[in-house]
Amino acid sequence: MAKTKDEETEYFNKNLLLFINVKFLSPITIDGRPPSIREYETITSIGRGTIDKLLKTEGYDVPMSTIRKVCKYAKISLSEFFTMFEAYLQEKKLKQ
Repeated sequence: MAKTKDEETEYFNKNLLLFINVKFLSPITIDGRPPSIREYETITSIGRGTIDKLLKTEGYDVPMSTIRKVCKYAKISLSEFFTMFEAYLQEKKLKQ
């Protein structure tokens, strides 16, 4: 059964959040432990409220300004970000 537009958007948003979390936030550690929300803010320059939403990995429509901050933190271009995201989605499809 084909997904409706809302289901597609929800799928995209959820996977975008998971991608950001897995590739950019979860790898960050301080002395072997995940940082606090404040520490994430200091490290990435992304606001605490936004970090909290990104870490929940659901129910957040990530604005382009946040994606740009993730790219700035990771020192990658937007095109690299979206290329990585496309590869992430393809890999996920293959595993299903």
